[in-house]
Amino acid sequence: MLVNSAMKKNAIVLGKAAPAARMTKSAALLVATTLSVPTYIILTLVDWIFL
Repeated sequence: MLVNSAMKKNAIVLGKAAPAARMTKSAALLVATTLSVPTYIILTLVDWIFL
């Protein structure tokens, strides 16, 4: 796994160690949708034009 030393360190906020930021399920869904919709459109257009 490629993790640099800065990512391994805990962030200190007001003297307490803060947990690492994590992607929420909503953010994961948004990223997946953002990537899949244009891909679907491009592949559909390629299929429609060339086949």
